[in-house]
Amino acid sequence: MNHGSWKTQPHRSGLTRAEVVVVIGLIALLCAVFMPGLDQRKRAVPKMDCMNNLRQVGIAHLNFTSSNNARFGSFQEDVEIENEAGQRGNMATPWPIQLLPLLDESALLRDIRMSAVATPGHDNGLIMTLAETEKIALQVFTCRADGNTFRKPGGLSYVVNAGFMPRTLYHGDPNGLHRIGQISWDGNDIPGEEEDCRVSAATGVFWRKDNSYQLSLDEIVQADGMSQTILLVENLQAGMWYDTDTAKIAFGLPIETKNNQVLFGAGSFPESVASPLNTVFPQGSLATATPSDWRINADLKAKKGTRPRPSSLHKGGVNVMFADGSCRFLNEKIDPHVYVQLMTPAGSRYGEHKPVESSY
Repeated sequence: MNHGSWKTQPHRSGLTRAEVVVVIGLIALLCAVFMPGLDQRKRAVPKMDCMNNLRQVGIAHLNFTSSNNARFGSFQEDVEIENEAGQRGNMATPWPIQLLPLLDESALLRDIRMSAVATPGHDNGLIMTLAETEKIALQVFTCRADGNTFRKPGGLSYVVNAGFMPRTLYHGDPNGLHRIGQISWDGNDIPGEEEDCRVSAATGVFWRKDNSYQLSLDEIVQADGMSQTILLVENLQAGMWYDTDTAKIAFGLPIETKNNQVLFGAGSFPESVASPLNTVFPQGSLATATPSDWRINADLKAKKGTRPRPSSLHKGGVNVMFADGSCRFLNEKIDPHVYVQLMTPAGSRYGEHKPVESSY
């Protein structure tokens, strides 16, 4: 055979232009199909992590309640302590510090007391304050999606339900004026009466320490129900876990008051007194009130400690823990009347205008 007559065929390598286009198209199609799912799972991680932290803090609250004759603790109280120098005085103690032993942080609580700084107070007494060395980061109090607080010293992402508060205190309450019974609901200009305390207690779960009244689990069970009462929510504008200002460690609903009297708006005064928590009263206070800075995710760029309402960076709403120990995601577009009713542990006793729907 004459091998010299053979012709070598050129060897083709790689892909043609058309094949490259097809491959690129397939990759783009696969990305379009799978990337949204990956992105959703990526967003879901901090959301679920946040819910786990929220549940852990909420369970600590419920454990505190079960060991306190079924009565909820306060969101701030003065506690007498003694530091390592033998100095004794009162320390303003917010709810996060009260919960430390129930969150496996007993050692930190001991260090807080031992290193407390004593300064002169009224009547030759001493005021004890937190030492700078103890203002550390506690991951359980923060949401991973909240970059301003996560793993930051003193960071706090969760706040407790402090009910209805005068609008004058809503954007900041450094002097601790928001207390149970502070508002006169019956118009007799005598706040602090038993009925004033009961109406106030019907609007929220946690209050500053008051020996005359503490909300109990039984009262919620017999009124609106544990699964219909918000205990904790997220708030991007929360302060530090050692703060005592209401607007930094709690959330609530601002209502219009004048000289500690509620401005009910429309309707005769007797009707208003008979149903003080009826959210239908226009201009009166509740779901129709303006401005709507109390709504979920309102004013996300506001300064710290100036928006005591639910907020988060989770798309579309916030994580919430209820008094029955359940955690749910609350849509930011929830009917405002329903949201207010979920705040109140016993609003049904004082004129809330319609029952809470199961779908929210």
